[in-house]
Amino acid sequence: MINEVIGGEPATTPASDLRALLWEQIKTLRDRKTQLGGYQVGAHWFHSDTFSRTQQMALVMMGAGMPAGLQWKTMGGEFVEMTPALAQQVFTAAAVRDAALFAHAEVLRGQVDAAEDPLAVDLSAGWPESYGGV
Repeated sequence: MINEVIGGEPATTPASDLRALLWEQIKTLRDRKTQLGGYQVGAHWFHSDTFSRTQQMALVMMGAGMPAGLQWKTMGGEFVEMTPALAQQVFTAAAVRDAALFAHAEVLRGQVDAAEDPLAVDLSAGWPESYGGV
């Protein structure tokens, strides 16, 4: 049993329950970073929310049929010309970032599972860079 303050209330929680709770917190962090953290291509950060991802997939599918001169707003507010090559780079950056976020969540899960005191694991440390520190 681990005695700790959870949710503002003193509690005696079995270690397995505490580890399960921390795993839920890790997944919540991972998902928040996936949806709000963006992904970087060159000097620009692109939105990573579900709606933006759908639009980005459509751009990749358009390929050479993409309208010429299409302007795309980045997370920083700048506009860039979207091209088939840039659309593919954005799509690739999303996949790489998603994999990195998933992998780091699993690293944290391993640390929580191995720790004598799971609450000593810093769940905010080591995540891949994100836009605005999300």
